[in-house]
Amino acid sequence: MVDPSKPGARTPAIQVSEEKYSAAMHVEPMGTRVQFRGTISTVNPASVLNPFVDQVHDHLLKAGAKDVRVDFTELEFCNSSGFKSFIYWIQKIQSAGDKQYRLRFISSPARKWQRTSLLALSCYSPSAVEIG
Repeated sequence: MVDPSKPGARTPAIQVSEEKYSAAMHVEPMGTRVQFRGTISTVNPASVLNPFVDQVHDHLLKAGAKDVRVDFTELEFCNSSGFKSFIYWIQKIQSAGDKQYRLRFISSPARKWQRTSLLALSCYSPSAVEIG
């Protein structure tokens, strides 16, 4: 049996793509990374993002992950409706009992909104969110 927590192990393709944005999970030597690209500005992105979060979360629980890098460096914008999906993710982590892991957000210094929004998100759950 393949251990999904090991780099190079066979992992499911977990990704989502809309007209203006996409997200994909990558298992790399440094661990799992979830990369967001484009502009999340639709009225209800949760209809697309929450099922994606569910799949990533389930994979991370099965892998026994301690953290996941959430890469925003190619995310141009995310509206408040989009950030509700990250709150949803944090709530899933908080309900995971002893299998909790951390979201380590990687932001772009060129996009000031990211730092401000991520600081607010970290206040929601300092134990589940780290900003890099």
